Amino acid sequence: MAKERKVFRTSRDKNFVAVTQKLFSILEALSQQPKSGVRLDEITRVTGMAKTTVFRLLYSMAKLGYVDQDTVTSLYSLSGRFFELGTNALPYQRLTMIAKPLMQTLLLTFGESVNLAVPLNGLAIYIMVLESPKAHRVAATVGECSYFHSTSVGKSIAAHLSAEEREEAILRHGMPPMTPNTITSGSAFEEELERVRRDGFAVDNEENALGIICVGAPIFASKGTPIAALSISGPNVRISENLPAIKKAVRETAQKISMFLGYKCSLERVPSNAEDLRAAPVSPSQHVSS
Repeated sequence: MAKERKVFRTSRDKNFVAVTQKLFSILEALSQQPKSGVRLDEITRVTGMAKTTVFRLLYSMAKLGYVDQDTVTSLYSLSGRFFELGTNALPYQRLTMIAKPLMQTLLLTFGESVNLAVPLNGLAIYIMVLESPKAHRVAATVGECSYFHSTSVGKSIAAHLSAEEREEAILRHGMPPMTPNTITSGSAFEEELERVRRDGFAVDNEENALGIICVGAPIFASKGTPIAALSISGPNVRISENLPAIKKAVRETAQKISMFLGYKCSLERVPSNAEDLRAAPVSPSQHVSS
């Protein structure tokens, strides 16, 4: 449920355009539920505005392409175009500028889609996607949100958050079973995150969607905060053929981005070569919740 916000009155300021306050009140309400969307009545309650006003502003933003409305549930959410706009501004401008050429190298090397995601309200949201040129490809969408427990970018970020932050994310969004292979228990998730911290990368082995494997790794800011995650995604048949090399490349690329951002990487906790990566294969059965 979205939180109610206090309305800041600026009626005495002649230069202030009141409609901007209303627009941003709605944007704030939508940003609190980026995964599930928000009902019109809920937005009206949170913003304290008249329902007709909220509807007209949502309609206008939808016409401009910044808000989506689900045709089945009628829920409103921020569109991919809104997040594309955000990636060109701080704080993500430097991140995307550094990451893009390295992501392009991964795309050229493996021919599979490369994704960049950042944490947002207990979810991972994609801010840059380089799609595979292959006819049968797998790629996220800019502005799309993913759960921590079922995706490689989510695990990569969650592994380096505090226990309190992880608990808050789970309480807020739950751990829904996206496939039969999804981790759905807290203890199994913590064991998985320990492997992520140990290996320096995470694997989504058909846990978010059947037939798709993703390999991700965390990106850190100068103070060691997990600010993003990088991943390669593709059909299981192709990814499994190159899995050891992809794991190594994704991990090393994420480390390079982190170092460019000022983080001093420690290489002691992660495997040093592809042979070590082969020693710990991942099978779908190990992620099935008991």
